[in-house]
Amino acid sequence: MNEGADQRRISYRLLFTTLWATLLLLAVEAIGGWASHSLTLLAESLHTLIDGFSTVLSLVAVTSPQRQMGREVWGHGRAEVAATLVICAFLGFTGISLLFIALGQIVQALGGGANAFPVSLDAPVLRFTAMMVIVNVALGVYASYQARSLNSLALKLNTQHFLADAWLSLVMVVVLIAIWQNQAWLDPTFALLLLPLVARSLWRVLNEQLPMLLRPTAIAPEAIAHLVTQVEGVTHCRRIRSRGMVGRQVWVELHLVLHPELMEAADQIEAQVEALLRKQYGPLRAQVWVEPARRQETYLPPDPVDYLPPSEGGWG
Repeated sequence: MNEGADQRRISYRLLFTTLWATLLLLAVEAIGGWASHSLTLLAESLHTLIDGFSTVLSLVAVTSPQRQMGREVWGHGRAEVAATLVICAFLGFTGISLLFIALGQIVQALGGGANAFPVSLDAPVLRFTAMMVIVNVALGVYASYQARSLNSLALKLNTQHFLADAWLSLVMVVVLIAIWQNQAWLDPTFALLLLPLVARSLWRVLNEQLPMLLRPTAIAPEAIAHLVTQVEGVTHCRRIRSRGMVGRQVWVELHLVLHPELMEAADQIEAQVEALLRKQYGPLRAQVWVEPARRQETYLPPDPVDYLPPSEGGWG
């Protein structure tokens, strides 16, 4: 097994382990929150759901054959778009419902209503939740370290998203302890603080990934062909595909047709082409195939483009 495949396998295992740990924490928070009538646990479960969604997107990037190790491009298909819409609809409905319930409890308490805060936390729920939060934070720190050593963009983005809000989970544990100590008013109050942060977390995930969910062409194939054919020895540039976002990360695939006398210098020409593209468009990773020019092609103008859309040739 080569080094790239081994690093990709490690990234996949880390993300898969993170996903299962996140799902377990989600189940604990959702079931415990429902059973104990804790708005804090229910609101935090929405945040954990977003963490799980981010991890799923990272797994898609790592397992895609066009994105070895998940570090070249974030590009997703219609299944991920549909999942995004479902997640947004569910979070919107549930978040608004929790918001009204929390406001209702606070208004009732201010009006002197009895039993305004029906939350009743059990010690086993508190202990298990605290244990799972600590395990998830430790796993996130370890995955962040591995992301730097593996140079995996998918793993890096996922751990950055998780660790950015890890402090919130730790604060939640402290709040739950206070609620367990009969400070029930903290339950709706902290839930009201959590809900806007849940919306911010969702926006951060969508802002990083949604622009590339539909797999748009990142760079016009004509522009790539015009640039590449300026390299000495390149007569044609064919089957050009590109995805990603210029300035952040772009994946380019193309076929070069070289003059027969320069086929021995194919490796150097490939390096020149990739360096030229990276200089023009910023962070970029290219996959280049080389073939010799046929006799009649040697005398053609050096700028024809054979472009295939991303849905063809294994890009679907």
